[in-house]
Amino acid sequence: MPSQRARRPLPRLNLFPARILTALLLPGFASGAFAGTASEKLRSEPSAFLRSFAGSPVDWNLWSGEALDRAKREQKPIFLFMGFFSSELARAMRRQTFSNRDTAEWLNQRFVCVLVDREERPDLASLYQAYVGDVKQQSGWPLNVWLTPELQPYEGATYLSPSEDWGRPGFLKQAKEALDAWVADAAGCRRRAAEAVAQLTPATRTAQPSAWSIDRNTARLSAAADAWRQSFDPARGGYSDPPKLPEPELTRFLLRRPKGDREAALRTLRALSTSAVRDPLDGGFFRYASDAAWRLPYPQKVLADQARVALAFLDAAQGADTRTFERCARGALDFALSRLARPDGTFAAVQDATGDEFAGYYAWTESEIDKVLGADSPAFKKAHGAEPGGNVPAADDPSGVYASRNLLVSSTAEDRGDAASAARLLAQRDLRPPPPLDERATAGANGLMLAALARTGAQLGDPRYLKEAKRTLGAVKAAFLLPDGGLRHLPGSSGPGAPEDYAALALGCREFARAANDGGADALAERLLARLDTEFYDPGSRRYFAAPPGSEPGLFVRPYSLGDPLSAEALVVLARAPRERGMAIAAGLLDALDEGNIQSPGDDLLALAWFAEPGK
Repeated sequence: MPSQRARRPLPRLNLFPARILTALLLPGFASGAFAGTASEKLRSEPSAFLRSFAGSPVDWNLWSGEALDRAKREQKPIFLFMGFFSSELARAMRRQTFSNRDTAEWLNQRFVCVLVDREERPDLASLYQAYVGDVKQQSGWPLNVWLTPELQPYEGATYLSPSEDWGRPGFLKQAKEALDAWVADAAGCRRRAAEAVAQLTPATRTAQPSAWSIDRNTARLSAAADAWRQSFDPARGGYSDPPKLPEPELTRFLLRRPKGDREAALRTLRALSTSAVRDPLDGGFFRYASDAAWRLPYPQKVLADQARVALAFLDAAQGADTRTFERCARGALDFALSRLARPDGTFAAVQDATGDEFAGYYAWTESEIDKVLGADSPAFKKAHGAEPGGNVPAADDPSGVYASRNLLVSSTAEDRGDAASAARLLAQRDLRPPPPLDERATAGANGLMLAALARTGAQLGDPRYLKEAKRTLGAVKAAFLLPDGGLRHLPGSSGPGAPEDYAALALGCREFARAANDGGADALAERLLARLDTEFYDPGSRRYFAAPPGSEPGLFVRPYSLGDPLSAEALVVLARAPRERGMAIAAGLLDALDEGNIQSPGDDLLALAWFAEPGK
């Protein structure tokens, strides 16, 4: 689809600077939360995101035939708000804007208001993210989109603050402009929507698609590695300016490169191993660091990230780094097994402490550490960077949340006393009100965990992880695999699986088959990849659609999957698709990289590097 952006957007991050985000969030408390009754029906929804809007004074409708028919019947535009459980900015809009009685009444009178959890509807998420990105030239979450009664978008934006600050329009201004445009010239809005649809509609490919070749692959990967190396931070590891992401797939790609690129990857992993992004108490990895020195972690721990980071450390676990990197991989997986595992054997998606009530959950004053550890406190504080007045610079903490408090950094030292102290502090932290979980992870996220568990068990010779991988495979089959061979996207949901679900679960099955010599898992991987091709593959672009054919009303264009955080194309290659199909996908990835920013996504680069290795 040449009209859509060739490259995927940034992952699900809050990219606002800390001081700006704090200012954005505070006004929500001034307005107060209105416990209305219009949206009480949301309390029974399985989605934690939808349930959080229960009691809102906005008359939220689900994406359903009833709501969409009402818009047509009343000839009202639709206001679509789409977010997800761990989106801090979606939460901010709920508190700031949608809890305001006057704003809610105005919305209820003039629009049909529809609320969508993007984790439940990856097809709609891909479609409207493409619209806001390609047509409105904005990126990020949540999405605010205004649709004609025919379900075509004529206006849209990402996060909208309550007021017009920082050169951006406020929500009410944007919403009133959308309404005024509709009232004044509904036909003009429909024409604008039709133009957007045309821009998003896949173009028919007439030229012969370019082929994959080792020379083309090598040249493109070398150019991408050179571009990433220019942004490498040699002093502190990592890439680009804050926020700093672990970038596990990029790291795994660079580990396969010559010495200079490999050393950059190793420096990044060493920095992560001694950072605050790695929790020294439970071993889990936070989403990213808000600062350049990896000292200010964003307080979310995502299931898929634990698997991805573990695989990166396993790839690098050689030589002098072996024991440290193996401990980091174990820590990430042990966190998932102990904190995110669900009773049915699947996993929760994320532990989210970004709510203001959890602002200090991971922080410690010196006196708190002293009280718990007693005589062991001085050694622990020294090893983990705790200081008497706190270790968070005031410049990084404009709201004062961490004043006189410490965010602990990890240590690579193997010390039984230190481990015992960490366990005591963890037990004390567990007495605090726990951050909430989004208890439903996708089939794809569970598939990544299956891959990481199986790989760890095989590489480290640890039967515990193979046992957990076997348990996970059984749970995933029960929770996600449908009788006809298809997948559901979320446990207990009727929503069909996304391309990334099929590809990631196939990858997990391949890793388990190799680790446990399980022919059944290998056969399941083949069936999943075949079903993925049947349902989603577009031979013209050599990419995967986000929705199967014959989708429901509202998908005015069959969108391509945007692959967040990993593309289906990269996962298919890594899952050892048949050579001919793998070559076609790899050639398509090269085409996409040629069209996009030379600083290409790490998962695509990893897949291309892996495909070019001997024997692949």
